[in-house]
Amino acid sequence: MNLICPVCGGELMPEPKRYLCKKGHSFDRAKSGYVNLLQRQSRRQRGDDAEMAKARQVFLNAGYYQKLLDRICAITLNEKPAQIMDIGCGEGWYSCAVTAALRGNGCQTQLCGVDISPDILRFAAVRAKQQGIPDADWAVASVNHLPAAEKSCDCILNLFAPCEPQEFLRILKPDGLLLRVIPLEKHLWELKQAVYEKPYENKPVTDAPEGFVLASYESLHDTITVPAEHLKALFAMTPYVHKTSLRDIAKLDQIDSLTTTVSFGIMQCRPKK
Repeated sequence: MNLICPVCGGELMPEPKRYLCKKGHSFDRAKSGYVNLLQRQSRRQRGDDAEMAKARQVFLNAGYYQKLLDRICAITLNEKPAQIMDIGCGEGWYSCAVTAALRGNGCQTQLCGVDISPDILRFAAVRAKQQGIPDADWAVASVNHLPAAEKSCDCILNLFAPCEPQEFLRILKPDGLLLRVIPLEKHLWELKQAVYEKPYENKPVTDAPEGFVLASYESLHDTITVPAEHLKALFAMTPYVHKTSLRDIAKLDQIDSLTTTVSFGIMQCRPKK
């Protein structure tokens, strides 16, 4: 699954220092390996900054979400996709592990990760090389304009990230898999209680996105105990951090460790026939 040019829609050919289409549109690779394909009018979208990217790396590397990762790997191993696009890929913790597992089982899986944050893709590109996936493509792009050709993708990973059903349908093969993970109502409930006077539950999502059918739905519940040095990293990688006062965030400084619920919905969706 080669990336496509955001200007003309032609196939982009990877070179050591750039991506180039037949019409001569050229996009430089950053030193870490990612390419920025956001159009100029979209560049105000920055996504997670370097601090948040580091927080995600610290927390995920500690293994708190390992049970979720194991389940995602099991689902994709059963699917054996040749082309995976991780949309809203973050720093690549999930998709690099999935790709490594698939290749370790004899699949020739190719990985492309897309995020709107250049900062976080630096971490993803480095992680991929460390895990023996130097040929992965990492692109700064919008979920509304994905750099992939029509019907070119076997599996879309959409984990805690925005969903754009029509664009997903455009790039996904007719028998492809959209694998979504969403936070359930009580996800991180005790963490919210520690920060907010009136914590609120997440809104439930139980239906497949428009144009898809729900082939399988399962929930995964667990508790994790997070020490003080990882609490702020956990909070920083959630969307709550953008909506919370510094005064409330500072409450986490008074906690030595916190046991909290983690609760995920795992949705396997297929394009409607």
